This record gives sequence, structure tokens and C-alpha cells, in this order.
Amino acid sequence: PPETDISKYAGDAWLGIDAGSTTTKLVVIDKDGGILYTYYGSNRGNPVQIVFEELKKIYAAAGDRIKIRGAAVTGYGEELIKNAFNLDAGLVETVAHFRAARHFNPDVDFIIDIGGQDMKCFKIRNGAVDSIFLNEACSSGCGSFIETFARALGYEIEEFSKLGLFVKHPVNLGSRCTVFMNSSVKQAQRDGASVADISAGLSISIVKNAVYKVIRAGSADDLGQNIVVQGGTFKNDAVLRAFEQELHRNVTRPTIAGISGAYGAALHAKDLGLAESSILTEAQLAEFIHKAKPITCKLCTNHCSLTVNTFDNGRRFVSGNRCSRPLGKEKSALPNLARYKYDKLLSYHGVEGAPRGKIGIPFGLNTYENLPFWHTFFTKLGFEVVLSPESSRAIYRLGQHTIPSDTVCYPAKLMHGHVLELMNAGVDTIFYPCMPYNFDEGLGDNNYNCPVVAYYPELLAANVKELKKIRYLYPYFGLHREKDFIKRAAKYFKDEFGIPKRETRRAAEAAYAEYAAYKDEIRKKGAEYINYARENGKKILVMAGRPYHIDPEIGHGIDELAVSYGFVLITEDAVSYLMDKEPRKVLNQWTYHSRLYAAARYVTTQPDMQLMQLVSFGCGTDAVTTDEVREILENGDKIYTQIKIDEISNLGAITIRIRSLMAAVEARERGGF
Repeated sequence: PPETDISKYAGDAWLGIDAGSTTTKLVVIDKDGGILYTYYGSNRGNPVQIVFEELKKIYAAAGDRIKIRGAAVTGYGEELIKNAFNLDAGLVETVAHFRAARHFNPDVDFIIDIGGQDMKCFKIRNGAVDSIFLNEACSSGCGSFIETFARALGYEIEEFSKLGLFVKHPVNLGSRCTVFMNSSVKQAQRDGASVADISAGLSISIVKNAVYKVIRAGSADDLGQNIVVQGGTFKNDAVLRAFEQELHRNVTRPTIAGISGAYGAALHAKDLGLAESSILTEAQLAEFIHKAKPITCKLCTNHCSLTVNTFDNGRRFVSGNRCSRPLGKEKSALPNLARYKYDKLLSYHGVEGAPRGKIGIPFGLNTYENLPFWHTFFTKLGFEVVLSPESSRAIYRLGQHTIPSDTVCYPAKLMHGHVLELMNAGVDTIFYPCMPYNFDEGLGDNNYNCPVVAYYPELLAANVKELKKIRYLYPYFGLHREKDFIKRAAKYFKDEFGIPKRETRRAAEAAYAEYAAYKDEIRKKGAEYINYARENGKKILVMAGRPYHIDPEIGHGIDELAVSYGFVLITEDAVSYLMDKEPRKVLNQWTYHSRLYAAARYVTTQPDMQLMQLVSFGCGTDAVTTDEVREILENGDKIYTQIKIDEISNLGAITIRIRSLMAAVEARERGGF
């Protein structure tokens, strides 16, 4: 867009702010979308102060000639900045970047934004953001990736990128992670490659990583015909050229590629058509005060790390929360099946003073699936069932020293603390069976549990030395064949506890009945919530993951966050049973996977449903499900949303995905943004 000297302009203007995780960007535009003022810099850990200082500069430059008619903000710090300076609107990043891209190319159907350490890609369909691709834990392929190598070779990034612009024989470095790439660069140097060849090779690697690892495109056609590139990395001409060569087509790179989010926010502020902006005036800025105090919320087991921001005139804003309770409001009353299931499981209390004493069950992994069964079974046998406490960070730390591999998923890591908690509570018998098979629901080629769920009791026995001091029982059982289980259980509990086989048989029959009743209750409650949503005009979100993802410590309150944005939330098992078995491209042998696929297929048949897949970062088998679920949903004209979680969760990124999903659904209903 054209740039105009702010000191010579007179008239209306609009402000856009992108409050990123590490940088802050500001743009002031005129009535034609031209640039009057820009700022791009590190937020130095205090974006409020940066925006405060820049607003003073803008007001000083504007004088009485320019009137700000609207101001909007996007980015991780959206709510904080909006509340601090009384801005008119906030919008999710995906919408802001789309608004900017559409300004430069009205027919845009794909946007790719590569920053210093993150990558955001959006597929546009029918005027709305349809799919979102983000890099996860790895920043390989982002701007810092090439900048690191430039400095290692003794060059500034600007000079380094120019060297690789017109190279005819770039080094093939692949698209591996930075650690392996470093070895490839050293090998190329030993082979006599020039710095220019390496520079070009690294630019190509960034592009290949984005296209084939993050977007997972099969061909250039998967990206679209009208591509807009944004982000600071695309200011690098070599990266832009490599991208166009890889896709065999020209793309649009705005001159403001590094501040597209802020520019989109400014355009959005202009679209509001306000006569007056609510932004703090120059006089009010003179009285501006900001203080921040960190606290820990103790209203639930999430224990969110909050920041209480206090501004002039006693204004307050709380950030870091996953629900509205820290704000003094009641949590959303919209139905949440994940919470219903969790509370239902917690209602299974042991009978005190049971004749056969206490037996402990760790509350994690497949206990979220089978607790109704095992609780009923042992209660009928005369045991007091003691469940380990609700998961927490403290429980994780308690067992952390016994975890042999940090690559396993967080739900498994928590099991170490759960068994130790039972021991600390004085429980001297713990029952945690190995279960290779799950119930056969008729949806897959087989009905296995994943290896971690199936055999983790063995790992605990080998690594938690304290278990040798008590009676730790981890026999192999399968509940999928009732007659076989009763026969095997009768012998096992006769040998282990001297329980008559007749008693075990009756207890097993009661346990199967309770499990069936529990599953039926969840399905009926799911149907009830779906009806509620339809009667009240609410959108329905299927949170599809594993049974243990309803654990607030594991799920990080994502279910409540989704409900707070207006979704009625149900879980995958509330709808998966409504579908028949269907062939899949992959070997469909895991019960949890079968439910995912069936739930995704069901969602494609319902116009008012969307699906959000939760994936534990340390889960190996879910590498298969992501592509399969995405394909099912996209073939059914649905939006694929995936959230990766484990012991560390990026609440900002999670919020972006949920809000982007809601914004995309609403845009579809309106026929576009």
C-alpha cells in the first residue's frame, strides 16, 4: 500500500495493533488503506508499555489534523491491549491476516505466514478460513532457522539471503530439524559448497518444511491458485523465490509482509464504520497507569497462572484464565459432556469398612474408560475401592523421578504419581491390570488398546521401586469377551484372595451391567445436549480424543474454554456409535482411533456440528489419526481443528484455534467475512 507522510496528512485514520508473543506491531492507515505510521519491535516483556509509548508518538504526530475513528487489536495480547487502551474491537489472528491478504488479492485462497519461530497457514474456501496449519513444538523452517545459520557462517541475514538469490546449484539440505541440518551444512562445506550455495539450500529447506511437513501438501494444487505470503521471513527474497520455484507459480507478497496482522486489524477497524473511537485520548493517556501482579487461581484443579492487570480509575483485567470464574462470573452454563463424564466418574465412591479391605485404583489412562466396571466389580467382591486423587502438577512431580522416558505422553507420566499417591494414602494393595484389548464396538478391524495404555502397568512395576513394598497386582485381562474374562478372573481372584468363583462370577455380571448402563447414560446425555443446542440455536463441537483427555490436568481446561466461546460440547463416544464400520486407508485396529474416525464421519452428516481433535504430543499412534481425520472432515466440507497437548500447553495458540473455528463457522453462515 502507498505510504503517506503523517505530518502532511489531514483527515480520518484507523489504528491496528498486533500484540504478538514476542513482538508488537502497529499500523495507522488513511481512508484509502495507505500507510501513515508503522512500528515493529520487540515487546520487551511488556507490550502495554510499548503500545503506550507508540500511542503517544502517534498522537504527537497527528496533532489536531488527524482523527482516529477506530482501533482494533489482534494477537496473543489482544484482550490485554484492548482492555488497557479501550480499543473498539479485537479479532483473532487468522481473521486479521485474512483481512489483510484479501485487501491485496481479493481472490486469495491460501495464506502462509512464516515468522521468526512460528508458522501459520490458512486455507480459504467460500470467503472463510477453512483450515489452519500451525507448526507445533519445532521452529525448524522459520525465520530464526536461517538467521542462526547466517550468523554461524559470519553473515548478517540481509547479506546472507542475497547471496543465495541467483545460485544455479543450491545444496540439497532436505527439510530436517535444525540439529540434523547443522550436520548437513558442515558436510556441504567439507564437500566444497560455497556460502551462496548453502544460503540457497537453506531457503529451499524452509519452503519444503512449510509445504511438506507443516501443511503436508501432496502437490502445489493443494495450496491453491491465489497464494499470499506474509511474515518477516518472506521479506527474504531468496525464500520467496524458492517458494515460487517449488510451487511453479507466482505468489503475492505485500510490502508490509511483516506487519500483516496489524494492517488487517486496522482494515477491520475501518470496516466497523464508527463515528467515534473509544480509544484512550491523548489527555487520558497522560493519566494512564498500569500495574501487573501474578497470582495462582485456586477455584479448580487447573490452578491457572493468572496476571491481574490494574489500570487507572480502578480498571482491572485478568489474563491467563481458562474460564470466567476468576473474573467474578459464573462459568458458562452451556452443556459440556466432558465435564459431565468427569463428574460422573468422580461419583464412584468406595464403601468404607468393606470386609475385604481396601484396593487402590490409579485414576488415569484406561481407568477413564473402565472405572465403572472395576469399581462395581470390586465393590461387589467386598472391597473398598480407593481412587487416587484428581490429577495435578503436584502428582506429576511426585512420580517424575521414576519416569524412564520423557518422550511418553503426559497421561502416562501422571500414572507414576498416581500409584505413589495411593501408597502415601496407606493403600497396600493396588490393582492396575494390563489390557491389550478394549471392548469391541464393531467399528474397526480390531479392538486393541494402544501399547502405552495396554502395558504401562508393566513399566510401573519395573521403574517405581516403591511398589515392591506393597501388593501391586497387574494381571493381564481382557473385557471384550465376557465368558473368557469371567473364567480367567474367577481363577485369578480365587488364587490371589481365596474368593469363591461363584462370587467373582456374580461380581463380573454386575460390573458388565454397570459399564453398559454408564455408556448408555453418556450416549443419552449426548443426545440431550445436542437437542438443547438445536433448540437454542447453539453450535455443537465434538471434542474427539482419548477417554483420559477429559481429565482437567491433561486437557488443560480446553473443554471449558470451548464452551466459553459459545459451543455446546460433546465427546466422540456420544456419536461414534451412530455409525457403522467403514473401510479406512489405514489399519483401523485401535478402539480409540475407531471412535475418532466414526465420530468424524458422523460430524460430516450434521450441518450444525464441528470437530476438534485433541492429540497428546507424546502419542506415537496419533500420527496416523491426524491425516485420516483431516481427510474425513475436509471431504465432508468440515473444518479440521487439531490441538496438541501434554504437560506444557500454549493457551494462546489453543485460544486462537478455538476462536478461529468459531469465526470460520460464523463466516460460513454469513457467506464470508
